[in-house]
Amino acid sequence: MNTEEGYWTPEPDPPKQAQLEQGTAPTGDDGEEALADDIAQFTSIEQSGPWMLAYLVARRVLPGEGDGVGFEQESTKCFGRNTFLRISAREFAKRADTSAKRVMALWRAWNRLAEATDGLFPHALDLQPGEQTELPDLKKYPFYGKDGYYRGWETRNMSAERRENIEREAEASGIRPSAITYVITHPSAVKNALLADETTRAAARDALAEFDARQASADAADREAADAVAAQRTGEFDAHRSERESIAAAARAARNGNQADASMEVFNAIGEIKMAAARALARLSKQHINFTPERAEAIAELCDGVETAIAAVRDLATGAALDDAALAAFLDDSGGLR
Repeated sequence: MNTEEGYWTPEPDPPKQAQLEQGTAPTGDDGEEALADDIAQFTSIEQSGPWMLAYLVARRVLPGEGDGVGFEQESTKCFGRNTFLRISAREFAKRADTSAKRVMALWRAWNRLAEATDGLFPHALDLQPGEQTELPDLKKYPFYGKDGYYRGWETRNMSAERRENIEREAEASGIRPSAITYVITHPSAVKNALLADETTRAAARDALAEFDARQASADAADREAADAVAAQRTGEFDAHRSERESIAAAARAARNGNQADASMEVFNAIGEIKMAAARALARLSKQHINFTPERAEAIAELCDGVETAIAAVRDLATGAALDDAALAAFLDDSGGLR
């Protein structure tokens, strides 16, 4: 295998290697045969070219598509001269004898590189037949490790929360996330390591002590936050109680107001009724209005009601008050106002 110029090419097929290096590989027949060649290369350089693996996946896989169909094609036989024939990650994995999760981890690694280098390396979906793509220099663009673009834990079934926890602890400790992933996905190995090695047991005790300290700190923070919320709610309750008490006091003052205020309110109310009647009369004198029978009857009933109400107010104000039964009957006829 040749690592010259920082990119990987397979040795078993020198003519094709030269074509790839010169960017002169055939582009007019990118069908099943070319697809099979790429998958064969993927398998042959399994142990030696991580960026080549990612590159081959990037130009042959279209995530989210069904087996054997990609790039809005109706079948795998339909493809453009400037478009790579693409298949699903599952189909690629099946043909290359690997896992779909690993295929997608390689695909994401390539796209992370493309995004990090601002187009120096094309995005997976921008790769086209016949265009030479120089593979990244592993020293400058590490594939594995702390600063690498490949995330080994993406090949395993983990929740988003678990991955975030792994990344956070790995960054804090300065180690690779994949190292943590390996440990937590091999609990039997962890158990046996604890049984066999004192250094491992000491590390486990330190980890548990740190975990307990973090939990205690988190519990204290939770209690502090709960106390703050309780204090806030108590303050809001006191404010609402004060407001309610103010409203109740105002209601009591209105209910127990002095005689002068009450008599003035009655005077103003009757004055408003008189002015309203005067405005209605002025409108009728200026404009001839043809009322519908229903509207005329409703107005007549309102006038009767107003007349009865005014008479009752007059009797109460002059001392000729209605008896309790008559007053109750009037209030009921007026809508139950009390």
